[in-house]
Amino acid sequence: MPEPLLEVRALDAYYDDFQALFSVSLTVAPGEVVAVIGANGAGKSTLLKIAAGLEDADAGRVSLPQATVVGYLAQDAGVQPGRSLHDEVLSAVADLLAIEESMRGVEHEISAAEHDHLEALVHQHAQLQEEFERRGGYAIEAEIGRVLSGLGFTETDRDRQTQEFSGGWQMRIALARLLLGRPDVLLLDEPTNHLDLAATEWLEEYVKASRATMLIVSHDRYFLDSVVQRVFELRQGGIETFPPGNYSTYRIERARRDEALQDIAQRQQEEIERVEAYIRRYKEGNRATMAKSREKMLARLEAQRVAAPRADRVVKFTFPACPPSGREVVTLSRVRRAYAERTVLQDVSLVIERGERIALIGPNGAGKSTLLRLLAGKDRPTRGSASLGVGVRPAYFAQDQAEHLDPANTIFDEVYQAAPASWDIQAVRDLLGRFLFSGEDQFKSVATLSGGERSRVALAKLLLRANNLLLLDEPTNHLDIATRERLEDTLSAYQGTLVVATHDRYLVNRLATKVIEVADGGIHAYAGTYADYLRAKAAAAAVVNVEAAAARPSTPAKPDQDPAARRRLAADLREAERQVTVAEDRLRAAEAVLSDPASYAGDLVGFTSRPLRRTIGAPATVSPAADGGSRGHLGVRYLPLGSAATGGGWSEPTAGGRSEPSAADRSDAS
Repeated sequence: MPEPLLEVRALDAYYDDFQALFSVSLTVAPGEVVAVIGANGAGKSTLLKIAAGLEDADAGRVSLPQATVVGYLAQDAGVQPGRSLHDEVLSAVADLLAIEESMRGVEHEISAAEHDHLEALVHQHAQLQEEFERRGGYAIEAEIGRVLSGLGFTETDRDRQTQEFSGGWQMRIALARLLLGRPDVLLLDEPTNHLDLAATEWLEEYVKASRATMLIVSHDRYFLDSVVQRVFELRQGGIETFPPGNYSTYRIERARRDEALQDIAQRQQEEIERVEAYIRRYKEGNRATMAKSREKMLARLEAQRVAAPRADRVVKFTFPACPPSGREVVTLSRVRRAYAERTVLQDVSLVIERGERIALIGPNGAGKSTLLRLLAGKDRPTRGSASLGVGVRPAYFAQDQAEHLDPANTIFDEVYQAAPASWDIQAVRDLLGRFLFSGEDQFKSVATLSGGERSRVALAKLLLRANNLLLLDEPTNHLDIATRERLEDTLSAYQGTLVVATHDRYLVNRLATKVIEVADGGIHAYAGTYADYLRAKAAAAAVVNVEAAAARPSTPAKPDQDPAARRRLAADLREAERQVTVAEDRLRAAEAVLSDPASYAGDLVGFTSRPLRRTIGAPATVSPAADGGSRGHLGVRYLPLGSAATGGGWSEPTAGGRSEPSAADRSDAS
């Protein structure tokens, strides 16, 4: 088994009197992608911050090999204002920019050098150029284009200032900068937050193609299933290690372990009760001596008792019974919705029937939230008609519903003020208890709540009135995995009509009977789950490819090649193209020097390079290497938050880009 690249040993972490981590240990092998999962507040982000060297543990250590470069993405990662998008992500390769500047300086010296010094300068330039080439300097702009395109940025976005982007898009900038830095170890805290489906799928392919070691915290189960090779679970302060496998493998093993522990605990309890009964029956009389020996046996059993798995607290709720409605629940007829000069939806017609379970998917800004608001009657079409069916009672959960809570209220007041007159104080308190707000917690100020707690309050308010049409916009945002799964259970049992806009592919696979893709101002419906949608899209793409191939002029047949041979040929072609580019640069440099009569007239080694960019952004700052104390971070470089650096060479990325939404689309609320 290879030596671990990242090793965490017996970490303890306290916040005031609360112990967030208790004797946490884990090891991650080079190139391994692992997940850390657990309920909100279990200490996942704390563990990543300690591993990144941003926080100190109260006990234990983190060990990394000397010169390891660590990159860390926080949930609230920021960007440097006053820079263009291009210069901000380019700051990830500050060391390559320094090499390029050195090459430019040597070129200037060569142009003014005397004959005696020229050969040494040419040799120095050749060494710099060789290092620049080896580190992939000539491929940086192409790599930047692939990463930015994959994360949804357009070509015109590159010159925009970073502060012009919304918070969600600034998170994408921070992620792009981190990926371009190519650190040895990536610590990612909720990397798919703020990503739409296309960007998430691109990130999945990028992670799978990367050679970096990764420790990922995420509530996106589909993403975890796709990329991780092992799972660690933080539970009740400690950590459990699971065999190699993805999230689904973990779930199976988690259920097996819990069942086995429950069985052992139950058999132990039965044995303890049997011994206790014997002692009570015979502690006096002829068998008192034997009863005394059983007391010693009871003490041993108690000492060896295995605790039954303690179920984590999760929300427990059901929707009120649905009143009846007509067969046609909502009808849109040739709807157009525009905001000023920008059209979001154009000529959309849709009939939703009773009992359907529809998932709306598509890029951010495509119009999913706009469509939901039209269906809920919260917005009106610019043209066309939208109407509810007979007896339809809609309930609408906005994407930012949790942000509309009154910060001056307590949790109890927030829900009680929205409740119908038939709800008394105890009924409201019982409802809040089912959403994990009990006792004095119900009187906490809304202003002090976390994102997950706010989402639970908003969901609780959704249950105050009976409805038969549920319209949910990103309902799983800020919810941990256990709460997401309980929400899915509740929605599965819901008897009304369901329409949900979400990037949670796990939820779509479990609930949807129809998937509607919102894109380019229109909609396209697919029967079935997300998996069925992917199959339908792949089949449609195959048909297009066949038709395009049939339309092309026929060419002589070539011998079949196996995939490995094709990959080798493609790699050889890329290498040949790179060598041609380098040779052309060197030739131009040599011609420039030879044209000067005062120059050195002998054979020259090429010594020029193409400019990396139009303007050079401010170099990124790199936090100094840690002191190698109790955490063992000697010689380690970090790329936290607003910093970037690189370690090791560059290589051509293998993960392809995705089609990106237009700048106009991204400004839509969805």
